[in-house]
Amino acid sequence: MIAMNGNKKTIVIPGDFLGYSEEYLPGKNTMEVNSKIISASFGEVVKNDRELVASVDNGIRKIYPKNEDIIYGRIVKNDSRQVSIQIVGIEKSGKVEKYFADGYIRNVQDYKRDERKVQTIHIGDLIRGRIIRVGQNLEITLNGKRLGVLKSRCSRCSEVLVLKNGALFCENCNRSEMRKIAPDYSAPEFVEMER
Repeated sequence: MIAMNGNKKTIVIPGDFLGYSEEYLPGKNTMEVNSKIISASFGEVVKNDRELVASVDNGIRKIYPKNEDIIYGRIVKNDSRQVSIQIVGIEKSGKVEKYFADGYIRNVQDYKRDERKVQTIHIGDLIRGRIIRVGQNLEITLNGKRLGVLKSRCSRCSEVLVLKNGALFCENCNRSEMRKIAPDYSAPEFVEMER
């Protein structure tokens, strides 16, 4: 058992003694063994003196996605029917939390450029999207002011594309590519999460 000086926090590991069952009821992440309440997880001890419950807060939060939540992910498949996304983060209470799930975009709109269709996203693109339907896989849209590609690579040489004059430019191939770009393209918050 480790006591954190100044903050009066007690950090425990599995098997640490928290109290007797005559004093407290076993709460979350604890168990009762021979009238003793012991920790079943690493974390901070939380004793509720009003309800007489001893618990351990292990810092793990269960995240439940809902419609309109903002997600971060990588494009892993792009075909004529739908785009598959590997989701790695979700915004909750103004913070980006790690969250792993599968998602998809249906009916991706294409740009028209010189009468040719140019895809708005490519495999490997890192994106910020919005959930529009919760199910086994999350349905995502890129329609919205903050939404779009945050980081992309050249489809020819795989170098990171830089933003120049409203389009993405490959400095290696000396060519431009079109994407549905987020206003903060190359934002550090998402680049760090991909590691």
